[in-house]
Amino acid sequence: MSNILVIGGTDSSGGAGLTADLETIFRLGGECFPIFTAVTVQGPGQYFNSEVIPSLLIKEQLDSIIDQKFDAIKVGMLPNKESIEAVAQFFERINCPQIILDPVIKSSSGASLLPEHDLDYLKEVLFPLVSLVTPNLFEANRLTGKNYWSVQDFPRLAQLFLSLGTKAVLIKGGHSKSILCSDYFLNSGGSEYFFEHERIPNGTEVRGTGCRLASSIGYYLSKQYEALDAIKLGIDYLQGYIAGKVK
Repeated sequence: MSNILVIGGTDSSGGAGLTADLETIFRLGGECFPIFTAVTVQGPGQYFNSEVIPSLLIKEQLDSIIDQKFDAIKVGMLPNKESIEAVAQFFERINCPQIILDPVIKSSSGASLLPEHDLDYLKEVLFPLVSLVTPNLFEANRLTGKNYWSVQDFPRLAQLFLSLGTKAVLIKGGHSKSILCSDYFLNSGGSEYFFEHERIPNGTEVRGTGCRLASSIGYYLSKQYEALDAIKLGIDYLQGYIAGKVK
């Protein structure tokens, strides 16, 4: 059984965050170890409040599992510079072959989950330490300073992520205007691929899709699947989940 570490914030509505990570990994058959970085108060379509976990407590949580072997790690909400630093220091102390970063910047209802002034620190410190970054279009544009919303621009966005030190990136196109939903993968070795699938009506209204996709990809990578195969299986899992949630 794969051991997967998930790092992120809670969601009181159960729709996203660590709840979505745990649910996904357990459904797929993995063992999950959660590290809490924040507690958020949310409801369907609403964000009320959040409380950041002190960085010392984040470090102590990570220290408590330093001797555990992990087959993959998925990182979600990191609410400030101090939490980013704590996680980066932990990564420098361990040897995990697969680390997936879902760069959570705002909630699905639009609330900021990482201050603007900490975005550069996230890129500078954490990007070089992870094996895959999975931004949606909003996150990809915010992190690169661009305003690209066309599928034809996905390779440009991906190249910018590589220039920031990432080893690989998956640009998620769920919020693009294209008829098909297209996700674009690029890694530092030059491997690239467009994943295309039919849009599910109202699918973008389902919460926690980014969490579930990154967690499912992490699970399949932990099972020794190649990156493209792991992403394809993760997308298939997410499509099935969304279809079951949309009425």
